[in-house]
Amino acid sequence: MRILLARIAPLYGRNGGMERVEARMADAMVQRGHSVGILSMDELPGKPYFSIHPDVHMFNLYDYMNHSFHDVQYKLVREIVRPFSKRSALRWRNKGRAAAYKSGMGKVLAAFQPDVIVSFDAESSAMFFDSVPDLNIPLITMFHFPTDIAVNWEDSDEQKALLRSSCVQVLMDQDIQTLKKRLPHVTAVRIPNVVPQWSPIADLNQDKSVYTIINVARLEKNQKRQYLLVEAFALLADKFLNWNVEFWGSEPDGGTEYTAELQKLIHDRKLESRVFLKGNSSDIHSHYVASDIFAFPSAFEGFPLAMTEAMSAGLPVVAYKDCPAVNELIENGKDGYLVENGVKPFAEGLQKLMKDRELRSRMGQQAHNAMKQYAPESIWNQWENLLRNVVHLNHTRGN
Repeated sequence: MRILLARIAPLYGRNGGMERVEARMADAMVQRGHSVGILSMDELPGKPYFSIHPDVHMFNLYDYMNHSFHDVQYKLVREIVRPFSKRSALRWRNKGRAAAYKSGMGKVLAAFQPDVIVSFDAESSAMFFDSVPDLNIPLITMFHFPTDIAVNWEDSDEQKALLRSSCVQVLMDQDIQTLKKRLPHVTAVRIPNVVPQWSPIADLNQDKSVYTIINVARLEKNQKRQYLLVEAFALLADKFLNWNVEFWGSEPDGGTEYTAELQKLIHDRKLESRVFLKGNSSDIHSHYVASDIFAFPSAFEGFPLAMTEAMSAGLPVVAYKDCPAVNELIENGKDGYLVENGVKPFAEGLQKLMKDRELRSRMGQQAHNAMKQYAPESIWNQWENLLRNVVHLNHTRGN
């Protein structure tokens, strides 16, 4: 098959979960004998953060566009209707993008001639269908967040794109239920993310001079909420003098505002020698196996790559019980603790693990075992079967 992985958004330099999934999927499908292309929209020069298989065909939509085209008229109408109807403003925005992208989309599809398109979000799917109204290539829309967040439900084009998709792939069982309530006629399937099967895993039975609580995520205030871990650890630091906290990750697009805010909070709590902002790492596995607890104070997730990778590496987790996806992946009291909202409950969850090495070791082993169901071979088999099925169905219908 010729598989086009597409997200009409910047790719260069981005190190988020979607970009990691894209790189892994491209590599897996190339190794299975398929021809793979990646479509992005990068106006500035650069290269992908994650390694891309050398046989993958890279397409930057910006390079294929007609840059003499200007969508001034669409922007003008959009601003006129915006005060009266947000939906209408979105529709005119979409019309402008479709007109701007139309020639470029056609050139990319003609150059690669995909059998199937895997769109990495509903917005990109809408752009495909708006730009190429007679698209006769099967398109699968991926969700990387919970259903309520993965789609702009005020944008009718995104909803239409989901209904036109050959299939919508979601990450958790709850996502299908929520999606079907909104769009009863949509075709949807659950395929989780791949979780690497790490070896070796953390040895939590060893005696250490310093123990580590680790958090791996982009530095982001509203979703990832690293500040809650700082505040929770501040309640425990004086009781557990041989424990530290490490944050691995950075702000997207070179931002520094939230980083500075975290640094100030660490300073205000007098934790400069105990809590560290470590930046990015190309070998995160080594940091997992050197740690003892994975702390994850996110507000919402789709299928958290960092958390599941930490579990695969043998770390027990502390997270919030109302965080979507997280609360389906962690079995409370077995491979981690799901706690109520707030700083104090999070600190209490951490304390249970910090004071009991045997408990940490047992729960870490159970976390490792729980992630075996998401092994690459199993997940990529599910993806390959889905891709083959939609291509076969499309051929059967005569497209």
